[in-house]
Amino acid sequence: MPIPKVGPKADVEFFKDIEALFEKHPEAAKKYSIRFIGGEVDALKIDFKTTVGLSRLEGKQLITEFVDRGTLLQDKSAGGGEDEIVDAEGGNAGRFCCEWVIQGSRSRCVKICS
Repeated sequence: MPIPKVGPKADVEFFKDIEALFEKHPEAAKKYSIRFIGGEVDALKIDFKTTVGLSRLEGKQLITEFVDRGTLLQDKSAGGGEDEIVDAEGGNAGRFCCEWVIQGSRSRCVKICS
């Protein structure tokens, strides 16, 4: 598979806007990064509309498996809100959304961390 052209040299205007936004909000910018999701979407054929990553730490490794969104998330898209993490008891079992994809005016959780 050829290496995709991604990042600030490939998407110049997008990264200029992101950099300006990070400069405008320096405290929030310390908590976030920009990540290319092509590996999941292209190589693994992950559809984040139906699938969410579930990540856990094992020693010094971050292990991510992809599961059906409906098993872990309650979709609040009808109200314009973000997905809510739920489990069988209705709590979050120490999990939180740690990665989002922006789709229009809505954020979609694509990775849950614990």
